[in-house]
Amino acid sequence: MNLLKEDCALITYFNYTKRDGLFRMADGDRPLAVLDLTFCIEGEMHYIYNGKHIRLHSGDGIFMCPGSFRERFETNVPTLYASFNLIVGFDMEFEIDGYLPNIVNSNTLYLLDMFKKDFATVSPYRDQKCLSTFNYIYNQICETLCNTENPHVKAIKQYISENLAGNLSLSILSEQVHLAPQYICALFKKETGMTITQYILKTRIDAAKMMIIATNDTIFKIAEHCGFTDYCYFSHVFKKFTGVSARQYRSNLMK
Repeated sequence: MNLLKEDCALITYFNYTKRDGLFRMADGDRPLAVLDLTFCIEGEMHYIYNGKHIRLHSGDGIFMCPGSFRERFETNVPTLYASFNLIVGFDMEFEIDGYLPNIVNSNTLYLLDMFKKDFATVSPYRDQKCLSTFNYIYNQICETLCNTENPHVKAIKQYISENLAGNLSLSILSEQVHLAPQYICALFKKETGMTITQYILKTRIDAAKMMIIATNDTIFKIAEHCGFTDYCYFSHVFKKFTGVSARQYRSNLMK
């Protein structure tokens, strides 16, 4: 989809901020007049969307179409999130709708930062630049979601994403999909080209990179949040995946 071709496409709201968990949005009794795309960067968010309860964790998103019904509820944790509102034609058709699991990556955060800077300017090209960035984000999501995977592999990835700080042993993962440990090991390697252990480490490091970019938390706290109980091991794995230490990674971003 190319929103740039739509004369009626207009970005009316953008927020990239951190709130406490007491914020509530109650629009459940009337249809949305705008397109709403929201990313949960850190924390969690709870919605009722078209009658279905949706819980966003760090890295998840939700796409809510005009004419749909949504309500956001309070949580007991602070949340860092980014939210877009666009006025578009009610007759437009979208390739995505609803819950977007594990959709945020370091590239998404880069685009959000770029969008935030452009949105705050008074340039005569502001609206088109912002719409171009949103269009890129939307199509990036569509491209990611069109990649079909085995449902068991998807379920394993989702559980890993939601429980990064917890115990992700093979026995626990096998219980989640009700399959033998040996089978899910072979299936996961066949579908993804990497072992479950390799995927867990990659996902934890990706989450750590996201937190380094989006928060001011200490590296030690970030390592713990991403499931590393041994800081020395975290440092070793981070450098293996990125080529630099976590502190150097943060330092490079600030240049």
